[in-house]
Amino acid sequence: VVGDSVVQAGSLVRADSLRFDFTARALSAEQLARIASLVNSAATESMPVYVSHMTLAQAQAKGALSVRAERQCATNVRVVAIGAESVELCGGTHLHATRAVFPFQIVAESSVGAGTRRIEAVAGDAAVVWMQQQLAHARAAASVLGAPSLDTLEPRARLIDAKAKAARDEADRWLSVAASHVADSATLETTLGPTPTCIHVLPSSIDGAAARLVAQRAAYLCSAEPKCAHVVICAHCVALSVDPAAIPGAHAGKLLHLLFAKLPGKGGGQDVLAQGRLDAP
Repeated sequence: VVGDSVVQAGSLVRADSLRFDFTARALSAEQLARIASLVNSAATESMPVYVSHMTLAQAQAKGALSVRAERQCATNVRVVAIGAESVELCGGTHLHATRAVFPFQIVAESSVGAGTRRIEAVAGDAAVVWMQQQLAHARAAASVLGAPSLDTLEPRARLIDAKAKAARDEADRWLSVAASHVADSATLETTLGPTPTCIHVLPSSIDGAAARLVAQRAAYLCSAEPKCAHVVICAHCVALSVDPAAIPGAHAGKLLHLLFAKLPGKGGGQDVLAQGRLDAP
């Protein structure tokens, strides 16, 4: 499923969950589904699990795998065999048969370091409990979203998401219009380092869209007057925009830090636009 070059990088088995670390790239949803299917298939075959002890050389001759074989005691190693599917060196406890891990369900896959991925899963009774919880969550979501059944939950969610996106796009269009027409309540020309800067203060009566409005307003002013950096402040919200092509060497994020040296606050950004919040309006 993930290729012959994959190597186990660690694992942890608990009564209610398990995790498995391995070297590979991020897995797709299809790969994760395939892995779960293979595990469940092996589980339903109820293959016996055998444990034996032998020398490391004997274990390696049987094809036993190990994360760190070189650290194993050469005179006595514990070998776990699951039918003909798997033979490996492991000091942990195991089941008597694979049937006990059915059903098996992967609940997460993530990065735990450069080139290392982690699968988190549940199995057996813990998987049944997890599935029941997921079913309860799905039913609650269907009720909130107005889906008459679980079969209609996904299309209902997609419809609501599409409507929400359309509403956000419409709000952004109106915000862009507002950014080009809103009047400053005060302006101040100054410098931040060697960069000429114009500070624009908007009415503090503007509501919760202030953070987005100051960013739009700063970008609009910068495009209209690129020869200086533009700072837009509304209550605690602040945005700074600059055109590096018009002012060589200028960087919005660095200029914002210079501003915070005069007006304490926190924030950051890229070369063209930076945003933050003032400690005091």
